[in-house]
Amino acid sequence: MTPTTRPLARPVLAAAALLLSVLAAAAGLGAGTASARPAEAPRLAIAGDDIWTVGNHDNCRGPIRVSAKTDPRQPGTVFITYRPGQFTGDGPGWRRNPVCTVRAHANWTFPATIRPSALIVAGPRGGKAVTQVLRTGSGLQGMGFGTAFPHKPVSYYLIVP
Repeated sequence: MTPTTRPLARPVLAAAALLLSVLAAAAGLGAGTASARPAEAPRLAIAGDDIWTVGNHDNCRGPIRVSAKTDPRQPGTVFITYRPGQFTGDGPGWRRNPVCTVRAHANWTFPATIRPSALIVAGPRGGKAVTQVLRTGSGLQGMGFGTAFPHKPVSYYLIVP
């Protein structure tokens, strides 16, 4: 082995060992008895779990927390829950009617189509959670969530059983 290749071999071996450890851990997450209900899906979240959005009137705005669950008994299915936080707004219209409505939109790797959620309603005390069932298919999925209004979206990479 030459001196120029020797320093490169250690980082390559370390990277390979790390990759094998991650794959072994991911395989272990799916092993075992299926739970009675869907459980939070292990995922890599890009830019957090909150959609920050502007709603339908008087500059109403606030966060919507996105949660992704899977169930090994229902392969190829992801259960997305949108939980609106405390929304606020501006002006007399907001003081008269402090309710903000918006729809979240989901998209994933294949097929690349947008799936709108049910109406999400929030106010100064937050709002009710809305659940959306997505039939993504099994395997590694890149998923994105956002709204039609100006927003900060949410992106995930997750393995769907």
